[in-house]
Amino acid sequence: MLHARSSRFAIATLFALIALRGAAQMNAENLAPAFATDQPARFICEKLKLIPIVGNATYKQAYKDMGKYVPMNKALQDGRLKIKEQEGGATVNTLQATNASKDTIYLMQGEVVVGGKQDRMLAQDVIVAPGATINIGAFCVEHGRWQAGSTGHEFKGTIGVVGQQARKAAAVEKEQTRVWEEVAKDIKKNEAQTSSGSYAHLMNDKEFQADRQRYREKLLGLPASAAGIVGVIAVSGDKVVGLDVFATQELFAQAYPQLVDAYIAEALNNGKPVTMTDAQVRAYFTGLFNDERQLEEKSKGKGYLFKSSGRKYRLSMF
Repeated sequence: MLHARSSRFAIATLFALIALRGAAQMNAENLAPAFATDQPARFICEKLKLIPIVGNATYKQAYKDMGKYVPMNKALQDGRLKIKEQEGGATVNTLQATNASKDTIYLMQGEVVVGGKQDRMLAQDVIVAPGATINIGAFCVEHGRWQAGSTGHEFKGTIGVVGQQARKAAAVEKEQTRVWEEVAKDIKKNEAQTSSGSYAHLMNDKEFQADRQRYREKLLGLPASAAGIVGVIAVSGDKVVGLDVFATQELFAQAYPQLVDAYIAEALNNGKPVTMTDAQVRAYFTGLFNDERQLEEKSKGKGYLFKSSGRKYRLSMF
């Protein structure tokens, strides 16, 4: 009898631990926007305002065993990650990734890899285990090329994250044609010169680079501005144009230098002077995070929620 009770208790405890592990704690009790009342213009540049999102001690505790991840841009640069066209026949929407290291590598949705038969953006976040070779979803961001360049079928680097509208077309609409349309719009608005319609040509345009750098100088310090920052809210005009929250401060800090380019591109291409008040931002935030059980449903059609092994790693809203 005692053995049966002990078994039932052990099973109940196991289920409780599984439930606790599955609860990512992405809610309004454990996350909060950090409005800089003492320095209201700290992370404002022209048509863009960025507001840090801070996780409390409970949030940090929920992810304490998350482990370490190497970001894709760093892993590509030092050779730990190899990305190339799919073996057996290249296809637009699939690439092959090999982790040649003993580290775990985190690939981020929206980030662009250059090379291969055409430049691509990643379709979703992906975790690549040590030594693993996997196929990953992708969208073309270079409409006018389908032939190997100087790097053959390999992708040697990244240019950061595409603009918010192209990210949304990939993550929400999942339509290649819509991705091409949004990339073309961004290129046209900036009158960037391109022979193949590549988003990389916009990022390398001298005028766009100068505008982008002006924003980056004011905004890049956000992750290190306070303890516990795990995300950011991006505001332009009278609306939120983006929100990204990660499981840990480290994941966010690694992603931010690439991710901020998406917000900057949105401000440069479609932005307006900021008129949205802190109270309105807080209402938006609370409406999104007030019930964690509905978070996935609320993100449908408006955002992207990445989960792995039952845990929430990242929420993006567009």
